[in-house]
Amino acid sequence: MYITLIDERVAKMAPEFTRNGLQRAALKWGHQFSTLLYPVARKTLPYRPKMWWIPRLPIWAHPRRAPHSRPWSTPVPAPADELRTGPGVQLIPEAQQRAFDEAPLHDFIRLHPEMRGEHSPTGHMWISLLSTSPRVQGAARRRAQANRRPEATAPAARVTPAALTEAMKREAARLGLAAVGVTAYDIKYNYAEYHGLAVGDTIIVGIVEQNFDSTQMCPSLRSEKAALSAYAGLEDRMRLLAEWIREQGYAARAEGFVGESMVIPYAVQAGLGQLGLNGQLLTPNAGSRCRIEVMSTDAPFLHDTPVDFGIEGVCDKCQICVRRCPAGAIPAIRKESRGVVKAKLNTKRCLPVMGKTAGCSVCMKVCPVQRYGLPAVLQEFEATGRVLGKDTDDLEGFDWPLDGRHYGPGERPRLAAEVFETPGFEFDPGRKVPLDWVDPTGTNTEALGY
Repeated sequence: MYITLIDERVAKMAPEFTRNGLQRAALKWGHQFSTLLYPVARKTLPYRPKMWWIPRLPIWAHPRRAPHSRPWSTPVPAPADELRTGPGVQLIPEAQQRAFDEAPLHDFIRLHPEMRGEHSPTGHMWISLLSTSPRVQGAARRRAQANRRPEATAPAARVTPAALTEAMKREAARLGLAAVGVTAYDIKYNYAEYHGLAVGDTIIVGIVEQNFDSTQMCPSLRSEKAALSAYAGLEDRMRLLAEWIREQGYAARAEGFVGESMVIPYAVQAGLGQLGLNGQLLTPNAGSRCRIEVMSTDAPFLHDTPVDFGIEGVCDKCQICVRRCPAGAIPAIRKESRGVVKAKLNTKRCLPVMGKTAGCSVCMKVCPVQRYGLPAVLQEFEATGRVLGKDTDDLEGFDWPLDGRHYGPGERPRLAAEVFETPGFEFDPGRKVPLDWVDPTGTNTEALGY
């Protein structure tokens, strides 16, 4: 019954997700026009101009950008035995600790300050950044201001940890977060530049669901604007949740969407999803069509635990993202990296393509868990042994902005060598953080150029 409802919904929406020849031509010429203007834009505009003060229309006036405000409530059935792998993701604690001791994680933008310069591999996304910056920067600025006083604003609430946790999750749902989870702070997931800024030993992971319709149009400016708008909505929701926690008598400090930590490991540990082959968190209700942020707190919330949703098993049977990735950056098998068994993406191929194609996100668009939800995927597999949507244009087809062509199952764009070139930007795994780096005192706004 659930599968039938999903199929009917997708069938009704399908015309909006399909471009005709004229629209594909517009996609191509719009991309080329943006590329032609980029040399002028990068010389006349800062990397991310300070535009938080510019008036903007309310988000409901941009229905294609607006994130969904509904909390996830669809029950997830137990996966078939052949899809089970284990809770969360496979970890090798000794290797994790060794990697942390020998090579602590660093903030990518601090490690690569040229990300803020004219040679940034993501600079070609300037149109989507320009149009959403007032909203994103405004939310980030409000969060940074609130973080200046992360301490409690009232006496501690006299309730049990279970009651406090339940009340917090109700408040998160009221604020419009799709889901929240709670886990322990782990310094191994915290970038070295921000060690010591956490205000407690508990981490709250918050998720907001990105606009469904716009995501199905990846790659496009429309989908990238929806992603950035979702981040803005997430910033405000997490800031308000932190304020609620402080009103209960506990310290709370939201990190912001650029982040001071690796958010995906925290989300996995909090039982919100599992790591997909595409390197993203796959949540049961929306796959990777979501944005994630964390906050630290000293509140005695009960911690959640990792869950085996069957997602790793689905990925092994599916592998659509491996075949469809235009950059060929997704490996088909998992290997150990820093104590985590995962498919390690080829960033050197992924990042330039992402920057030159409106965020790309083909791996998100073609994921059946993103499109149909895990319950429908599991039920289809249980009934037929097939992955829902696999080998169909409905799921796997996408329009490529570089040439305006539609690529269906079995087809993939041929990318010229210059697409992968990033003059002035070096992917050096041994690079060290510049010695003149200055601690941003927890606001992390300099990383965005605010």
